[in-house]
Amino acid sequence: MSRIFVDDVTKTDRRALLNVNKLATISDIVAPTSQYLYASGANEITVIEGCVIAVGGAGIFKTGNTVLNASNLDIGAAFAVGSDYYVYICDSRQDAQDEQYIISLNSTYPSGWNASNSRKIGGFHYGRCRKINDNMQPVNSSGAIFGTGWESAVSNGIVPRSVWTLGHRPKCSPEGMVYLGGGTWVDIYLNSDDGAQGLKSEYNCAPMTGTEGMNWYTFTERLMKSGKRMPDYSEFCAYAFGSPQGLDGANTNAWTATTNTGRGTTGSVVNAVSAVGCVDAVGRVWEWLNDLITRAEHATNAEYHPTAAWGWDKKSPLRDNATKYDVGNIYQYYAYSLAALIAGGDWNDGVHAGARAVDCRHYPWSVPAHIGVRGACDSM
Repeated sequence: MSRIFVDDVTKTDRRALLNVNKLATISDIVAPTSQYLYASGANEITVIEGCVIAVGGAGIFKTGNTVLNASNLDIGAAFAVGSDYYVYICDSRQDAQDEQYIISLNSTYPSGWNASNSRKIGGFHYGRCRKINDNMQPVNSSGAIFGTGWESAVSNGIVPRSVWTLGHRPKCSPEGMVYLGGGTWVDIYLNSDDGAQGLKSEYNCAPMTGTEGMNWYTFTERLMKSGKRMPDYSEFCAYAFGSPQGLDGANTNAWTATTNTGRGTTGSVVNAVSAVGCVDAVGRVWEWLNDLITRAEHATNAEYHPTAAWGWDKKSPLRDNATKYDVGNIYQYYAYSLAALIAGGDWNDGVHAGARAVDCRHYPWSVPAHIGVRGACDSM
């Protein structure tokens, strides 16, 4: 690594062929690839060589192949499970000194630095990682695909697909997300209340459900505020792949024991992590999906749709206690015809819960306590 431009007004420094005042106005990071950060180990991240980065309108640096770890933290000596970290390049403003890299929990600038002498270049989530091979297949400690004990081949580390940069990231805030592939990012954790009428993907939180009055519609609105959307069933199957099936008599592999009486908190089961790093894709609570279907069950209802015939419901089911304005009615042939898929299973579904588990009966205006959501977002 080296400083490639300096502000040398005397023009005696051979590196000052172009001055900093002109070149530091560049806004983009010029890099060989948009993924110029990657997880090179469980507790280390690497900055690739050949990136040209300006910091605060002064220093401009060309990166070398640089490994960062907990020794680069501004505060503390170790990474913590469930935390989002940010990677900064910092400039001491001394021409003889190269760039410094700082990892911080602070999303604005690291401790001891400020907005003028530091620049955020990416970040990552530190959490649970499933052991997989190069083809994304879960393996056991001996490397056998789905070999004996593969379910517990989980360790703490930098979640590889959570690493983001200014050129490789979701359109929404990148915290608590992993890259699924194909231009799609998904939340690591089932969503909880962010306290601002939106949702967050956060470790050790109670996932939001119908207990808080949420249904398919209200989750859709909250996801929109967070810049996200619901995933569809094919995306669920992709991000849930590698999550062990639930058990009837224990919560070893997922929060699914038939004796459970509630949702608990995200991430409490170590083994409940998928190949890409999504937590609780199996068990805890079902997840609303973007897929809408027509229910196979045909019924009439005296209050809503008393006869089997095309027509408006007698009373609109679309407005609930959480909806503060009129939202129209539904035109259908039977009562409760419209349904939204849910996936994964909930806290007491036992062996029925799994990485392809799906339920086709819930209409989108229902508010069950056992259904939550996980957000998805397109790449920038």
